[in-house]
Amino acid sequence: MKIAVIGGGTAGLMAAVIASEKHNVTLYERQGRVGKKLYASGNGKCNLTNTALTRENLAANDGFYNCREAKDIVSRFDYNDLMQFCLTLGIETVADSQGRVYPRSENSGSVLDALRLKCAKNNVKISTETIIMKIERRAKDFKIWFGDGQFCFYDKVIFCVGSDIQIRNFTAYDLLRDFKLAITKTQTSLTPIKTKKVWLPLNGTKVKCGVTLKENGKSVLMEYGEVLFRDYGLSGIVIFNMSSYIARNIVKGISCDYKLSLDLYPELSQVQLTQKLVDRLALLGGETKTFFVGMLSNKLAEAIITINKFAGKLNKNDMTNLAFCLKNIEFEVLELCGTDKGQVMAGGIDFAEMDENLQSKRVEGLYFAGECINADGICGGFNIHFALASGFVAGKSV
Repeated sequence: MKIAVIGGGTAGLMAAVIASEKHNVTLYERQGRVGKKLYASGNGKCNLTNTALTRENLAANDGFYNCREAKDIVSRFDYNDLMQFCLTLGIETVADSQGRVYPRSENSGSVLDALRLKCAKNNVKISTETIIMKIERRAKDFKIWFGDGQFCFYDKVIFCVGSDIQIRNFTAYDLLRDFKLAITKTQTSLTPIKTKKVWLPLNGTKVKCGVTLKENGKSVLMEYGEVLFRDYGLSGIVIFNMSSYIARNIVKGISCDYKLSLDLYPELSQVQLTQKLVDRLALLGGETKTFFVGMLSNKLAEAIITINKFAGKLNKNDMTNLAFCLKNIEFEVLELCGTDKGQVMAGGIDFAEMDENLQSKRVEGLYFAGECINADGICGGFNIHFALASGFVAGKSV
C-alpha cells in the first residue's frame, strides 16, 4: 500500500520508519528539514524518554499525562520497548538521576540522524518544503492536494502535523475540517509564565525552592526545583509543570485566578526558619549588607531587603516577617507565554475520535500521531516518548 505521513516531526519520523517496514511511504514536511523540534529539544541534548515510563509504573501512576488514553498508548510502546528500538538504530543512551534519558552523545542530532538513516534504508521518500492544502477522502483512497496545485493518491494517511503550525492563516486542523472531527481548543503548555509583578534586577537569576500553584486561593500543585526569574515573570522546569496544569484548564474552558508562591526554605516550618534567622542575627549582626551573605545570592538578598523595606539594620522583631517573606514570595499569574517559548501544545484532536490504533472512527484509513492529539505530559521526556509511541502505534496499524 501507499502511505502518506503528513508532518516530519518526531511522531511523523517514527510513523514513517514503522509503516515502511511493510508499505511504500512518503513523508511530507512543510519546512526545509525534518525533525526541527526534535533537534532543538532538551537544549539540544534530546530528552528522549524517562525511566519511569515502564508498563508497571504507568499502570500505577496517573500523573505523567493529562489523560488515561495517552498513558495507554505509551504502555504499548514503553520505556523498555523504546530502549530496544534505539539499539536497532545504533542509538546509545544514558539516564540522569531523575530518570531523564538522553543519547550518549548528548546531541539531539544523533537521534535525528538515526531516524533519517532508517527512513533512507526503508526507502521512505521524504519531501520537504511541501505545503499540503487539502486531504480529500475518496471511495477507496485519499487525494492529497499541494500548494502548487498538484495532487497525489494514497491508500492511507497518518496525520502528524504539530497543532501550532500555521500557513497563510491556515492551521493544521483546517486540513481536517471536512471530516468534522471533535477538536479541543489548543493552548501552549510547558512554557514560562508571565506574572503581574516582576523583579527586574533578578532577570536571569536562578534559585532552587519550593513552588506552590494556587487556584482561586487554594493550593493545587506543589513541586521543588529550580526557578528562573525573567523580565516578564518566571521560568524553569518547575514553572513549566505548573503551566501544564493551567493550560489543561484553559483547553477545558476553566477560568481561574492563579498565583505562584515561592518557598526558599521548604524544608523548614516558619517557626523553625524564624529561629534560624534569630540565631543568625546573634552570630552575624543585623547589617543588611552582610546578613544574607552565604545565605542568598546578592541580587536575591537585595530584592528581599527592598520588598520588606528594611533600612540599614535588622533587629529581632524583623525575623518573623523575614521568615514569612522567605517562605511566601507570591506572584500573580497574568498569562502563559506563547508558542515562541513553549515546548508543547495542550488540546487537539480528542481521543474519542479514534479507535485503539489511533485510526479515525469517522474516516477509515486516517490515523493520527503526536502533538495533534489532545495528549500532553509533564517535563522530563514524557512528551517526546508519547510522540514516538503514538507514531509507533499508528505506523504499525496501517
